[in-house]
Amino acid sequence: MPKKIYYISVGPGTIEDQQTLADQRNYTYDYQVEASDEEYQELRRLLQSTEETQDGTFARAPIPYKSADRDPATDQFNDRMKELYTLLYRLGTAETKGHIEKMGILKKLGNTDYDLPGYSPNDADEAIDAANRR
Repeated sequence: MPKKIYYISVGPGTIEDQQTLADQRNYTYDYQVEASDEEYQELRRLLQSTEETQDGTFARAPIPYKSADRDPATDQFNDRMKELYTLLYRLGTAETKGHIEKMGILKKLGNTDYDLPGYSPNDADEAIDAANRR
């Protein structure tokens, strides 16, 4: 199956082809990938799914006593972002792959830091003890 070049902007969740890029002189993008029609559809699905899961994290954000740690909406959003960046890396040009590696985002999304003080049932005591040892 032939592949086409696409230009991805993760924030707004857009995918544009070369013709659109030529028509919109001021269009900026984050990543360039080469994808088949099937891979293009998967990128579309992941971008849309990421946007939908992001809405769940926004709904929880203004609640001052509810932590984002171990929150199902945050976990789901992080999972979608990891899937998206893994696919972008797999389909990406050398420049795209280099940028994703430099950002270290795949490693960051996979590391929850739950092993650090403050994440167990005795989280407050652990965090205070860790601060006192410094």
